[in-house]
Amino acid sequence: MSEPTSAELDLLLELQATDHRVRKLRHQLDDLPEQQQLEATLATAGELDRQHDDIRVELERASSRQRQLEREIEVLTERRDHERSRLYDGSVGNAREMKAVEAEIETTTRRIDEHEEQLLEVLEQVEELETTAAQLVADGEAARTRATELEGTRDAAAKHLLAELGELEADRARRAEQLPAELLTRYEAAAERAGGTGVGKLIDNACTACRLTMSRADVGELLAGPPLTTCPQCRRLLVVPE
Repeated sequence: MSEPTSAELDLLLELQATDHRVRKLRHQLDDLPEQQQLEATLATAGELDRQHDDIRVELERASSRQRQLEREIEVLTERRDHERSRLYDGSVGNAREMKAVEAEIETTTRRIDEHEEQLLEVLEQVEELETTAAQLVADGEAARTRATELEGTRDAAAKHLLAELGELEADRARRAEQLPAELLTRYEAAAERAGGTGVGKLIDNACTACRLTMSRADVGELLAGPPLTTCPQCRRLLVVPE
């Protein structure tokens, strides 16, 4: 690669300044109170959805337990009624068998009562879970509605920033097109490694990218070298004035 011209180096520094302004605007957009409120509201909506999913799992378990108890009560009731019919329709032929049937009826009735008490508890649990689930759905819908409103508020607040950002990005694209491809690649690789700042300029005895001072010997070597080199301190590209 041939050494870049003075005009290309000036354009490279302008590109860096434009990129810096683009990053600054993007940070401003991210830091808008409306954007932060929007992100918090979306996070709330997501948390409500997760809570609703958990409640639905609990509700399905409780509903399954309800159905199980109802089936068992139905079977026990049929058994008790069957034994009662035997007791009173003359099917039981002796006192001993009658006593056994009465004991079975008593035991079955007690089990029915126990199941009905459990069923009542489960029904109360199902009702509470359904109420909670419905409230979570309502709260989630309210949060999403609020998020939609905040998007509009955020966009209105960011309108001038977005317009400026669009202009800067278009300007950035024009400048980048004017640079040699290899030089642009070197700059963008350096910027990615260094968190956005890919090139600095030697002014007095410091690099404008890292602002670290250099020794006279280092500055002398840089001034005697090519117009584009690497900063010995931060390893970014460094434009050395003639």
